[in-house]
This record gives sequence, structure tokens and C-alpha cells, in this order.
Amino acid sequence: MENNAARKLKQVPVGYLRVGVDPHKKKHVAVTMTEDFLVQGKFKFTNSRDGFEEALKRARADMEKAGCQGVIFAVEAASHLWRNFAYFLDEEGIPFRLINPFSLKRRREGKDLNRRKNDFRDAEVAAQLLCTGEFTETTLPQGVYAELRATYNAYRRVVKERTRLINLLKGLLDGLFPEFAQVFKDICGQTALRVLSMCPIPGLIRGMTEEEFLKFVREGYRGRLMRGKLLALHYVARRSAGVKAGAWSVSSEVSLLVEKLCLVDRHIQQIEQALVRLVDEAEEGKYLLSIFGLGYISVAGLVAELGSFRSYHNARQMIKMAGSNPTESESAGKRQSKTPMSKKGRPGLRHCGWTAVLSLLRHNPDFRTWAKRLRERPAHANPLTGKEIMGAAVNKLLRIGFVLAKQQTFYQSPRVPQLVS
Repeated sequence: MENNAARKLKQVPVGYLRVGVDPHKKKHVAVTMTEDFLVQGKFKFTNSRDGFEEALKRARADMEKAGCQGVIFAVEAASHLWRNFAYFLDEEGIPFRLINPFSLKRRREGKDLNRRKNDFRDAEVAAQLLCTGEFTETTLPQGVYAELRATYNAYRRVVKERTRLINLLKGLLDGLFPEFAQVFKDICGQTALRVLSMCPIPGLIRGMTEEEFLKFVREGYRGRLMRGKLLALHYVARRSAGVKAGAWSVSSEVSLLVEKLCLVDRHIQQIEQALVRLVDEAEEGKYLLSIFGLGYISVAGLVAELGSFRSYHNARQMIKMAGSNPTESESAGKRQSKTPMSKKGRPGLRHCGWTAVLSLLRHNPDFRTWAKRLRERPAHANPLTGKEIMGAAVNKLLRIGFVLAKQQTFYQSPRVPQLVS
């Protein structure tokens, strides 16, 4: 069995000076340390290119002072503040490793019963974790993979903003015009948004005849509108229970939200077009798209979160990255019957895999047959429930995607079991 600790320790060259870095908004904190845990120096440097070059100069000066052969950095991966310095080190060809903030906190609290906490202490603990091989192996995304990750993150933020606007719009309509959702099941439809932008107040609607209302809504509009829905809305507006107090102010806010929603929809369309282009440029895109049931957005999310598949040696690394690997719990010879997901990986990757599997289990006959077999197998063979099948399907998708990308072949149903095995 491969010893991960020994393998990681081999990545830290013998005779190199360890430099622990605690990144911050304005000034980073660094501590230099030899391989026998002897602190050589402490300093701060600004979060700028001049500051980064000054940090390299200070580290090399301490390296010569300690008689070391080179320098290697240990950067705490807290928030997003480490990325600029990490990319700078990558450009300069300086080796570095990332330190998990949770591991750093546990190491700091376990070593010091006083729970002493300051920036230099964090940087020192980061260097100690590098010496003991307790770091994270990270490959910074470059090229199309960096573009894809940034674009997909923007896509998720915009979709989340759209959901927020819709929920806010529904909340306002519950007080202003509660019957509106009875007529328009989808308030984001073309006709519904047109009415909300023009006259969302029921008192204003019932003050007009049906023909006047239809003419008012269609005035200056070139698209198609649903006449039946508009007539039904005019009918329910006559007996609406909407709150009249403050109706004009609420209607103004509703119109403003409709404008924001239309703008967000245009942004989503632009980002989706960019995602399609980037997936076509990515090496793994065409192989993942060959899996029946996967679309461009699902593939974009998987590649954006995983990066280049060449960085992985086996599919287990992808599953661990997603945090969908089952974890056991055993103590004193007793073991729990269930092995839940670890959920210690990238939550975004887990979300992408989950949504992709929903489509696969619905449209892909191979996945449907496989899921049915897991659900209907005998009791002694541990039949899986719905959510357990979803988790297993995420792992199956990652395995298949890894094999297809590594062997540069397209998805073919009869060959998949042989390839995975």
C-alpha cells in the first residue's frame, strides 16, 4: 500500500529552506525555517509584485545565511488572498505547497495549550506542516481551464442572483397581487413579465375593460402575448385580495425587479455561450459530451472544478476531490452499517456531479438500468436507496469520465464496463 506521508515528504527537497506564509489583504506574513524546525527569520511583505519580489529576496538571503540549497514556500490557502502570490511563485518557477487552514488550526491548538494566535504563529505552523508533509497537492489552473473555472463561477453567481430576484418578486406579489401566481405558474414568462413591468396593481387592472387592458399591455410590444392568460388575469383582478396600502411603491419595486431579471437573463445567455466555446476548446470536453444525457453546462461545471484530467493518476482522486467518497466509522471493533459521503472535497464539484446525474438517470438507459439493479437487488446484497444511488452515480460518472479522457475515446455503452474494470 502506498504511504502518502512518505510520498509527500519526498516532494520536499532535502536541504531546502521552508518559508511559511500567512496571506492577508494588505500585507502577508512570512517565517523562514530550516528542515530541523529552526526559525531563521520573520518578516512582512506587501500584497503586490514589488512585495513578492522583496519576499523572494529576503527568503534567499536567509537561505544563504542558513547554508540551504534552495527555498520552498508553504502558503496557507485561506479565502482567496493566497492566489496572487501562488501564481507569482508558479511564474517564477519557485516550488510551493498549500496548507489547509483547518489542518493549520488543529496543529496550532494542539501544540500550544494557551491557544496563542497571531500572524507570525500561523506562518510558523505552516512551515512546520510543510516539514512533516502535511500539505495539499494543488495544481493551479492555466489556460482554458482557468478561463473555464472563472466563467463557471460567474455563471453560478448569476444564476443564484436570478433565484434571489425571483424569490423577492414572489414575496412582493403575495401582498400586492396574490392571485397573479394562480394565473401565471411561471412568473418569469414573457407575458407575465410584460404585465408586471406595466401594471401589476389589481385595482388598476379592474379599472379597465378587457379590451382596454389587452391594448394597454400590447402597446409598444412586438412579441407574442397569451391572450387567454391576460383575460384570466383581468377576471381575478376584479376580486383580488391584494393590499391597497403602499401599492404604488410596491409596484415600482416590482417593475425595477423585472428590469433586473431581464438583465440577468441576458447575462446568463452570454455566459452560457462562453461556456459552450470553452468546453469545445477543452481537451476533455468532446469525450464527456459523448455520454448521452450530459449537456454543455454540466460538462463545463465538471471540467471547471476538476481542471485538466492529466493531473490525476486515477479516478479515486477525482472522487476524493468531490468529497463523494464513502467514509467508514469504526471503534473498539464496532462499525457503523452506513458509510456516508465524506463531503470534504469541493462542494461545487459535488453540486455539478449531482445535477449531471439527475439528467443521466432520466435520459441515459445505461445509468437507468444500473440504478434499477442497485435498487432491486436482494436484502442480503444491501440494496441502495434513492440518495445512495445518486451518490454512487456521481462516482460512476467520474470514473467513466476519467477513463474516456485518459484513453481519448468516446462513450460506447457495451465497452464502458470493460474500460472501467
